[in-house]
Amino acid sequence: MDEPIKKIKVSTICVDTLTQIQENQFMLDKKKPGHDKWKDYSQDIYKFIIDLQERGFEIALIIGPPGVGKSTGMRNLPSKSNIWYNADNKNPVWEGGRAEYGKKITPISPFHVVPKSYESIIKHIDSGLSKNVFEEDRYAILTGHTETYKEGTETRIRLKTLGNLANKMQIEGKLEAVFYANVEKDGDDLTYILETQNNGHNTARSPMGLFEGKISNDYNTVIEALKSY
Repeated sequence: MDEPIKKIKVSTICVDTLTQIQENQFMLDKKKPGHDKWKDYSQDIYKFIIDLQERGFEIALIIGPPGVGKSTGMRNLPSKSNIWYNADNKNPVWEGGRAEYGKKITPISPFHVVPKSYESIIKHIDSGLSKNVFEEDRYAILTGHTETYKEGTETRIRLKTLGNLANKMQIEGKLEAVFYANVEKDGDDLTYILETQNNGHNTARSPMGLFEGKISNDYNTVIEALKSY
């Protein structure tokens, strides 16, 4: 963490995406003798969530297909208050993003980290905690891609997890705040939104009264609502 410690007070982290970290681990595991193709990678995510909770983070999960604004949802978070764990290794594509976080080949420390594993993220967080970098009230935004699955005759949507098991652990059931990122089109106009409640086919959820229906894809709105709930 290169910036003078006394100037830093981080209240949020964004892990972007869980999907890429799973794929990194899968590729490592695949090279090992006796690779278990039935491994449920959702268990690694669950352990990561527990590790974050034990370090005082309240968690919001944001999931959706590629290209629906899961990264740009960070755009309104206060400057120097968020660490972007950019596992997807991509450049910021929103106005002001490169001034805040740098580029993927020249990330601005400690606000932009390109991790390969959950363990490396936890190690970086622990370093910040030991230096009093984090606010007492802190939030973790975890992003990921979605997959479809069958439940009886119904097709439903959930967080994508790797592994061949038919009955994988459902991560969303372990959390109180799960939002679905999506794009609504009206003619040539695109609106990037977060679905805050289950629509009968997905696993969205949020505390009662926190939001009504759909909101703008803005992580600062989510964090401020959670703070005041």
